Amino acid sequence: NRKVRALAFSGKNQELGAVSLDGYFHLWKARSTLSRLLSIRLPYCRENVCLTYCDELSLYAVGSQSHVSFLDPRQRQQNIRPLCSREGGTGVRSLSFYQHIITVGTGHGSLLFYDIRAQKFLEERASASPDSSPGPSGKKLKLTCGRGWLNHDDLWVNYFGGIGEFPNALYTHCYNWPEMKLFVAGGPLPSGLHGNYAGLWS
Repeated sequence: NRKVRALAFSGKNQELGAVSLDGYFHLWKARSTLSRLLSIRLPYCRENVCLTYCDELSLYAVGSQSHVSFLDPRQRQQNIRPLCSREGGTGVRSLSFYQHIITVGTGHGSLLFYDIRAQKFLEERASASPDSSPGPSGKKLKLTCGRGWLNHDDLWVNYFGGIGEFPNALYTHCYNWPEMKLFVAGGPLPSGLHGNYAGLWS
């Protein structure tokens, strides 16, 4: 079962990373022909569905059912411990890097932000009192998407009709840094349901 689920390209190294359904990360040299450099068994093998690369840190990140694993192909021992993201038990569905911050799109309709240097999630700011400035609240900073569109067909009526609101999995997101905007898109997680969501945050 070697179907490829995600790809990420390193322009700096001219390398292509790939994640396959059998729980492996593969690295290829992308010149005139593709030649495989290595294959690594991933520490978390269930639902490895997304992959991203950070040029500044020379680091790949792989999203799975409950974790994000970090891989530096040039290091035997990985220095950054995997982060656990049990957001509603629905897995990591999209990832992106900006410098040392990784944005995690979940299957439960949320975006989380993780600081790799500090090895912790960014936190919401508590509201300031008149004599103090706002500080961290201890709660993860989280953006949650809206309802989107869901086709209320026979499958939905028969199996999910009792559920009032259905979260959208966030399958992709990307930043427009010059304009400080974030585009997010996704749809229902369960197989067989049809729907979509798209949002633009600023």
